[in-house]
Amino acid sequence: MPDPVHPAVTVALGAVATACGGAAVVYRGAEGLPVVGSWLRRSRLELQARGERVLAAGIEVILDELDLNTLARQRIDLIGLANEVVDGIDLPAIIRQSTDSVTAEVMSDVRTQSERADDLVSGFVDRLLRREPQ
Repeated sequence: MPDPVHPAVTVALGAVATACGGAAVVYRGAEGLPVVGSWLRRSRLELQARGERVLAAGIEVILDELDLNTLARQRIDLIGLANEVVDGIDLPAIIRQSTDSVTAEVMSDVRTQSERADDLVSGFVDRLLRREPQ
């Protein structure tokens, strides 16, 4: 696939970044001047705050315009992601846990009903043999 960014664009961006970096150094130095320094600092802070608000609003507009569902379908291997999630699930452990608790409940119910049945049979035999209840 061809590189989507032309080399002239990256050179221009590099030049702009260098110029901005140099201008920032000079401007910060000018903020230290006795007469105009405080005015420059205050102006820079106001412009910086305004720029942050504009940037935040711009990002919000961009996010509102994005169709994240389409973007996700185009950029994310959903099948691979689903396979990875499924591979991470320890299904035998889940089955073991669920059957252990069900088995424990069933065994408890069986024991309880066996005790009741034993008491019932014991009571019947005691009445049949005319034994006194204990």
